[in-house]
Amino acid sequence: MSTKVKFSLISLIGYLIFATAAFTLGFLDPNRIGLQWSIFWYIAAALITYYLWFKNVVYKRVMYYAHQLKLTKNDLQKFLPNLKKSQDIPDPQRKNYFAPIFNFPLQGLDVLDKELAKEAKEKGIKPFK
Repeated sequence: MSTKVKFSLISLIGYLIFATAAFTLGFLDPNRIGLQWSIFWYIAAALITYYLWFKNVVYKRVMYYAHQLKLTKNDLQKFLPNLKKSQDIPDPQRKNYFAPIFNFPLQGLDVLDKELAKEAKEKGIKPFK
């Protein structure tokens, strides 16, 4: 099973659990909070789910290329010189099942993704699945 499919299933199941809980428990009942707010929260939950799916897929791709290129946390930090002190670089040597949500920005992952994909292509590493 590819990473995209795995995270798609996790995201879909998570959203379905949210929607089912909202419907059965009634905390997003349009009669209580209004139709506009009900629609807003269903859409917001879907967008948050999509964001987390996207961030995790990009994170796994970055970690794949970092492993293939045998890079360390310090090597990755060279690609991102302008990080804040509160932002932590992911460590390719440590096993993480999900992307760091709060302490590493999506913009940083995007920069790492582009740079590592370019470097991996130059070195003939097979693309991430």
